[in-house]
Amino acid sequence: MKTNCRFKYIGIDPGAGGGIACIDRNGVMKAYKCPKSSDDMAILFQIIMGDTPPEKIRLLMERVWARPTNAVRAAFSYGTNYGQWLGIAASHEVTMNTAIPVSWIKWVGCPKALKRDIRKRWLKERARELYPDINKLTLATSDAILITHYAKEEYFNDIQL
Repeated sequence: MKTNCRFKYIGIDPGAGGGIACIDRNGVMKAYKCPKSSDDMAILFQIIMGDTPPEKIRLLMERVWARPTNAVRAAFSYGTNYGQWLGIAASHEVTMNTAIPVSWIKWVGCPKALKRDIRKRWLKERARELYPDINKLTLATSDAILITHYAKEEYFNDIQL
């Protein structure tokens, strides 16, 4: 799915087990597992940005929240990574956009009411179908890959005109 792009698209799955992916201006998709430290997250973000000016980057992050059934530690973990990505994007003057999971998951065609592990495998296979040559396709990166794909093909569609 390589096409030249006016923008560099970055998608983030902010969970601790998530990832970050980008489609560069040549249409090449790359994906990375989320680093463990905020310093490493910032370095990876800077590498992904490269020499692309902030106004040529379209960034979409999944908007996550803790569920009432999550333990306090899980809720804190969600918020920590989410907040770190917000700060990293702001420090590079890149506008952060967010989308709720149901919007991109529905758009990529995932069947409703799948159990979590089955849904995760389905999403990984969908990412593989769309980007068979991806450098790192794992359960950790598949959501980020699909969020990036959704960002380019649907979410930012009006801006490309």
